Amino acid sequence: MRVLTSPLGPLGLIATIYLALIFSNLSRRLSAVTKLKFQRVWFNVSLLLLIVAVASQVWRSAATLAPGIAPPVLLQPWFALVAFHIPFALGVTIQLILVWYHWRWTFKEKLS
Repeated sequence: MRVLTSPLGPLGLIATIYLALIFSNLSRRLSAVTKLKFQRVWFNVSLLLLIVAVASQVWRSAATLAPGIAPPVLLQPWFALVAFHIPFALGVTIQLILVWYHWRWTFKEKLS
């Protein structure tokens, strides 16, 4: 079962990176119109954290499939926490804050 599900983990994370790129591009365009300061550095930091999470997921999947030849550190729970869970949570949280900063006006709009 691990052989079937291991390649699917990084695919979902790559979709998250693609969504972050879409949010970054739309927020950049919106900032040009509304004269808000575009937070390019923070978008790039969040993308970097998401890329680290994807790389960690690929390494950990490979280590799970071949535990005999993989370095034992890849199979440790603390490695998953430090290299996958924390960067992913920080990257998604930064994206959420940035998207909220740029798009919060849409929630205040009233339809008449």
